[in-house]
Amino acid sequence: QAAQVDVIIIGGGPTGLGAAYRVIFEIHRNLCYVVQQPCCCYNNIQLFAICKGYKTLSSHYEYFDKMIDAFYCPDNGRVMETRKRNNFVYIRGKLVKYPVQSNLGGLPVSEKQACVMDLVKAKLEAKEADKDKKHANLDEFLVSEWGETLCNLFFRPYIFKSWAYPTGKLRSDWVQIKIPPADLSEDLKRVMNDEYDIGWGTEAETMYPSKGGLVGVWRSISKSLPKSNVRFKNEISELDIEEKKIVTKGGLEIKYKQLISTMPLTSLLELSGRSDLAENMVSSSLFVVCLGVRGATNHTDVSGCIYYPESDTIFHRACVFSNYDPDSLPPPDTKLHTIRLAKSASNEENTEEKAGPYWSLMLEVSGGPLKTIQEATVVLSPPVLVDDVIRDACSVGLLRDDDEIVSIHLTEMTHGYPLPTIGGYERVDEALRWLKAKDIWSRGRFGAFKYEAGDLDHCLIQGVEAVDNMLKGIPERCIREP
Repeated sequence: QAAQVDVIIIGGGPTGLGAAYRVIFEIHRNLCYVVQQPCCCYNNIQLFAICKGYKTLSSHYEYFDKMIDAFYCPDNGRVMETRKRNNFVYIRGKLVKYPVQSNLGGLPVSEKQACVMDLVKAKLEAKEADKDKKHANLDEFLVSEWGETLCNLFFRPYIFKSWAYPTGKLRSDWVQIKIPPADLSEDLKRVMNDEYDIGWGTEAETMYPSKGGLVGVWRSISKSLPKSNVRFKNEISELDIEEKKIVTKGGLEIKYKQLISTMPLTSLLELSGRSDLAENMVSSSLFVVCLGVRGATNHTDVSGCIYYPESDTIFHRACVFSNYDPDSLPPPDTKLHTIRLAKSASNEENTEEKAGPYWSLMLEVSGGPLKTIQEATVVLSPPVLVDDVIRDACSVGLLRDDDEIVSIHLTEMTHGYPLPTIGGYERVDEALRWLKAKDIWSRGRFGAFKYEAGDLDHCLIQGVEAVDNMLKGIPERCIREP
């Protein structure tokens, strides 16, 4: 006989945790919390903490701040620390401060001059343009703000490289939430005075745990949930939306009154028998290569990311993760075997275990419908993709040829980013309305399928607001106005 609960929450990330905490502790309703997969991974053999993609905490919500304070406070010996992000873009063989559009003075002379001329021209044309005219796509918006030179130099190649989708097929109505608009007077002032802009919003400063990494935040919240309400590693195999029942691959059957799902919206629609509603919903995939390296890094000034728009590297973003989270490294006296040298996959001469110190590097490679990563490069042992990443990291100076790599971890994420495609959001809204009419709230980074509402604070608040809307009728704001 199937168990009966008021609310089922599917998913173990920030959205599911936010919803579960709200239901159990603040509304006191009968809940079953179904976690399909573990939300973190550690390479215990090599002792390096593995980060699945570069993530930090930023907040737009008081409720989010209170939850973080409750689970990460001095009483627990852990605090949230403010971290400065020193980001760069690698262009024409040199590092330019990020965001590059606010630091044109760092570009090579010819590119700098062309970008400045384009910027002035774009602003003069904007004065004559129809203020009410909407841009047809992201490419049109970017050209209207910064001109062709910077679009060809950075925006177009980087967006395609990181999202595997061209700017001409993406919407532009979300962009000002994520990309600061051009400021002609300030941009020119920085160029003339040889000054730079450290960034905007979370690109300049963010929060990060003093210990345990971001996964420690979510683990702390999950440990507070009553164990009797939680079902781990239960993959959903069936969803009967009329009978309001889920069935897991392990044979667990649960009936519900209302359901919050954080699985990808496209997967939920397939389970619900409405794959037709997923038309035009496009997402990228992501491959994350994490390397542990013996020795001291040369990149002590990089406390954020380096972005790589050009085609000479397979990866689009790199992070010297140990600069950001020293706690992710093993102790310096830990003795580890050298897996390979950076310049060669062969390691016949370095078989003994040696002590550190150590540093770590994380590199990201995207894929998608228009930019495929061949399966053979990932499934071979060792994966060819890892060799390609290490080769390119050497070519741009992230690694030295004689660097000793002691830890390698490759993570494939089938869902990297939900893309704001032209025509896609209309289908998303239609699907969310249809599901809600069936007492199903699809929320989260891929559950709501809205890129601009996909930061960690957005995701947790989506779960909280879904519960309030479901059980109290309070309108949701986050997925509409992030």
